[in-house]
Amino acid sequence: MTLEQAIWIDPSRMSGAPCFRGTRLAVQQLFDWLADGISLEEFAREFDIDREVAATVLRSVGGSLCADADNRTISWQHTGT
Repeated sequence: MTLEQAIWIDPSRMSGAPCFRGTRLAVQQLFDWLADGISLEEFAREFDIDREVAATVLRSVGGSLCADADNRTISWQHTGT
């Protein structure tokens, strides 16, 4: 599955936020739930989203981040001990 099959973006709907295809559920919700410690399975069940669709979004974003990092230097600062 491709990212284009998993999501839709329309500047005139949902303020242009990427949403899961066939829904008005913003993709940002997936990241918010995962950041809060909710499992991918629970997210998919709660919002009736196919787990593979959500996984496609995660793989695509991860792949984009890694590809972008290959093209630039990212400076990380470690603070603390």
